[in-house]
Amino acid sequence: MATRKTTTRKTPSSVSKPKAAAATSAEVAAAPSAAGAEAPEQTATNLRKKELFARVKARASGVKGTDVRVVLDAVLEELGALLVEGNGLNAQPLGTLKVQRHRAISGADVVVCKLRRKKPASGGTDPLAEAAE
Repeated sequence: MATRKTTTRKTPSSVSKPKAAAATSAEVAAAPSAAGAEAPEQTATNLRKKELFARVKARASGVKGTDVRVVLDAVLEELGALLVEGNGLNAQPLGTLKVQRHRAISGADVVVCKLRRKKPASGGTDPLAEAAE
């Protein structure tokens, strides 16, 4: 019986050194920017359903959490079915969602979409008139 010789893989010295911790978004926002330099882009994170529920519940004051959960589940279910069928969605202020590609694989559907949103107005004024006193 032949024995197999195993060797350990050598890594470059730059890999073994610990890297500095990445700055948090709060640190990046608090750091002063250099004159003429653009602000760094925010890193994208995936929002979980629980976190989305918490955000929606905070916006919908006066609505029970169970009601928010039922509506949120129904909206996500319909949105998923809509996208799998290949249909687009035009829902403002979200924007226009268009299906680019769709492929069914074992146990899942892969849907590639494009979302087009309008940029917020730079005026920053409230469109509603102030209440008379």
